[in-house]
Amino acid sequence: MNSIDQNALYPIREVSRLTGVKPITLRAWERRYDLIEPVRTESGHRLYTQEHIDFLNQALKLMDEGIPVSRVKAVLSERVVGETKCFGQADPLDQLAILEKAMQAITQLNLVKIHRVLDRLFADYSLTPLLEVLIELDNQLKANQTSTLSIKIWHSALQERLHVRLHHFQVRNHLPSKRIFIQTTSQNQNWIAKLAAVFCFEQGFQPISLDEMIPFEKLQDVIKPLNIYGVILIDKNESSSMQWQVWFEHFASMRTWVMGSADIEDLTPPSINCELRGWPNWLSPLA
Repeated sequence: MNSIDQNALYPIREVSRLTGVKPITLRAWERRYDLIEPVRTESGHRLYTQEHIDFLNQALKLMDEGIPVSRVKAVLSERVVGETKCFGQADPLDQLAILEKAMQAITQLNLVKIHRVLDRLFADYSLTPLLEVLIELDNQLKANQTSTLSIKIWHSALQERLHVRLHHFQVRNHLPSKRIFIQTTSQNQNWIAKLAAVFCFEQGFQPISLDEMIPFEKLQDVIKPLNIYGVILIDKNESSSMQWQVWFEHFASMRTWVMGSADIEDLTPPSINCELRGWPNWLSPLA
């Protein structure tokens, strides 16, 4: 057995300090997912190279982007990590290819391919281009009259992936102190609220969202006890514009962002605390 240059290697506790991953978790990832294979001393102690540490940091980045730990190794073996594509600057053929693969996977109810598409989307795209791709995909599914079952399975897998990403934010030691309540209309898919919640975390806010729309007259029962800083109202088709007026009459002093269709930006905001955002500019930085 060749001698090991231990000056070039790191013990597990040092790797834990550098990456923020607990030793018990590192051992579990090695045992369950074969994520990394450390060097072993003659006495059996684990030692890690700088390449191991770089790999772990890349893996953590993917997990923050919503890739489950069980899929991380496969994703890293298929792509160069660290390059986030911008939808507006990406190769149009690449955009068409990912949409075509998604449509095929969904219509065929191929769960393996569905999860591979999600791996690609969450690893390669930041939130704004990701939202554009997902909206376009929903439009194509509707235009092609894809079966309701296929769409529900797709949305379920998508929401599971968003839950993974939200979980990584929620288990951090310090949640943001400012809370934003997310309200959507019944016409919007639930995954849109989940993606908006990820957006809030990235902007330094703690999101509060429910899977169903709360009547506006009951919202204050939620907002006051939770000490809500602001509210995001999502209505891509502006089908509830009259309901928004009820909101503004009762909460004109609260910071509010209304995310609607492109035409909404032509309207006059009902209060100085309200910002009207037209699609696809929903995910501009929150001021």
